[in-house]
Amino acid sequence: MKKLLTATVILVFILMMVSCSKHEPVDEANVMQIKNIGLRRDVFVRRYKMTSDYGRHNAFTPALLKEFIINVLEPDYLLIQHAYDKGMHKDPQIQRKINDYKVNTIANSHPIKFEMMAISSEELKEFYQKKAFYYDVDLVLTNSWVMAQDIYNYMSSGGKIDPPKEGQNFSFPRLLHYPNLTFGERMIHPAVLNRMEQMKPGEMSEPIYNSGIWTIITLKQKRQNTKLQPFESIERSLVEESQGLYRYQKQVQLLNELKEKYNIQIHSEYFPVLISSYVSQGDIGWIDKSNMDASDLNRAVVQIDDDKMTMDDFLIKFNMAFQKIKTPRIAENDLSYFADDYINQYLLYLDVLDKNIPLDDLTVDQLVNKEHRLLLSHYLKEEIAAQVVISDDEARQYYEDNRERWQASFDKVLNIVRGELRNERLKETKQDIVDELGKKYAIRYNDTLLSELAEQLTAEKSRQIVNEEI
Repeated sequence: MKKLLTATVILVFILMMVSCSKHEPVDEANVMQIKNIGLRRDVFVRRYKMTSDYGRHNAFTPALLKEFIINVLEPDYLLIQHAYDKGMHKDPQIQRKINDYKVNTIANSHPIKFEMMAISSEELKEFYQKKAFYYDVDLVLTNSWVMAQDIYNYMSSGGKIDPPKEGQNFSFPRLLHYPNLTFGERMIHPAVLNRMEQMKPGEMSEPIYNSGIWTIITLKQKRQNTKLQPFESIERSLVEESQGLYRYQKQVQLLNELKEKYNIQIHSEYFPVLISSYVSQGDIGWIDKSNMDASDLNRAVVQIDDDKMTMDDFLIKFNMAFQKIKTPRIAENDLSYFADDYINQYLLYLDVLDKNIPLDDLTVDQLVNKEHRLLLSHYLKEEIAAQVVISDDEARQYYEDNRERWQASFDKVLNIVRGELRNERLKETKQDIVDELGKKYAIRYNDTLLSELAEQLTAEKSRQIVNEEI
């Protein structure tokens, strides 16, 4: 979806980056800046609060914060700027990862995900009436259609799923038992609640899909909620509790409208090729592109107007999502629901762009920081790690120079010696590059912002100390 992703790159670039010369001031959002990239205020604060440096000080000064940035963060930002100058941000794999992250992050910032829903008194009373019952239910969760279908058939034949053993609370299939569930419980997905509310005691539902999880409901009992308080006394809490349910309904409505607005196609005729290319190893598997014709990889699996996601893009995203899912095979439902999830996110992302919905600071921080971290990792791998190779002769010399540290013969500790020497060389190589880049680039600090942050962090630490003493 090149055209729309290009539009996003431009939009986010305008929001995130400030192109400036060496003599121009620092962008007010940045604590420190090198050419076109900067260390954003809240990115720095979050990083700093995770360090021992923050923990051991009760008061902070601009000089203290600046010293930390110079010693800890500045070297990485020099490498990141150099990565941009070397054009690493144009690498196809980097661009794909950045664009995928932008789509999901911007989609998740859509107001429909978190805004307060206006609920009429009639809707609220209807919600209240649905809370008149307790539901004793078993929920069996799986994370693939194949597993969901197998479990559904097994349970339909009288099979029982055991509760998870200790340490297996997050494995699949997973049985969750709720003896006193009421309609609207926030911990249960609205799609599951809606289906549960329609069921009769003793009934088992078909697998219900929501966001990568398939849920099978068994309604064991439905009884009167004798503890339900009068409507007037819990009206405020009802408004809060109903938000998730009505937000979900509004999101479904919005997505249906967006699907009418854009011409969307899922080319399911290519799914058999993807399914037949799936290979498994032990409990996990993946779609192996080497089992496919090269011509197939450029076919469009998902289209939104003139933009497309090729089969190659699709299998990369699918493999990433399914990398920890235990299934010996995949089915068409795995692919179609995955495609639909992607389309839903992409439509919300487009809606943010089309309506010019401003991105909040946290979202911009996430976008900037993700791109920076991806580029830094790529730079460290290509420009430093790939260049440092330790020969056996070098390892032996290092072994002899530090002979008193080793109790075993060289052959037995070769890998340890080589790894230790390589780590030293990596640090030296990185430092040499950083030193050269420090001479090449002008590094500018936002003294006003550093002063504000020093006061803010000192005040927060003071409140923390007072609270701990109480």
